[in-house]
Amino acid sequence: MTAALLAVVAALVVPALVVGEASRPLTTGRLLRTPPPSLPPGTRKAAGVLMAVGLGVLAPPLLVLAALGWWGVPRVHARRRQLEHQRAVRHALPDLVDLLQLATTAGVALPIALPLVAPHTPAPVGPALHAAHRAAVRGRPRTDALVESLAPLGDRAHALAHVLGDHLRYGVPLLPGLERTGLELRLERRRAAELEARRVPVRLLAPLTTCVLPAFALLTVVPLLVASLEALPL
Repeated sequence: MTAALLAVVAALVVPALVVGEASRPLTTGRLLRTPPPSLPPGTRKAAGVLMAVGLGVLAPPLLVLAALGWWGVPRVHARRRQLEHQRAVRHALPDLVDLLQLATTAGVALPIALPLVAPHTPAPVGPALHAAHRAAVRGRPRTDALVESLAPLGDRAHALAHVLGDHLRYGVPLLPGLERTGLELRLERRRAAELEARRVPVRLLAPLTTCVLPAFALLTVVPLLVASLEALPL
């Protein structure tokens, strides 16, 4: 069965390589400049299906693990990117509020302060402020531009956009709203940092059990056992 599957895969892959090489134009120095030949998409798919069938016949557990990895790895990466995005927003928003407070107490108007503080605000909040400013320059109401740019970053960013929009639209005093919002954002960032600190022992558990404890046993317990066995009378 194994020989038959290998023969079928070779019968599909080798002609594709030959045809792909024959269809390429011959250029000077091709052997030195061109990358290794690749299979056409259809042949790669057929080879993948045949390899999956071979794994299913020869080692079904490996096929199950491969299917789980194919299904789960993209979702794990997407979830990790989402968490990193939320963490970046959570760390950037308090800095933005502090910069806006500094500009407000210095007497700078909010429409002027926003493009000034945007380059000093970490991503993704800084680029969102740049996008809102560009939309306002093109004629979009600044309040709507702020809400549309900051709302996709989460509830806290949406609330901050409403504080800024109320000041721009209705003349609500800006400094009290910024102080209240900044206090809430700093408390949330502190709680997130404390939660991350509590997770450190759990994350260290796997390296401890797989690396440190076996090495400790080899360096301490095993020599004692060997010495004890050598001391036993024959």
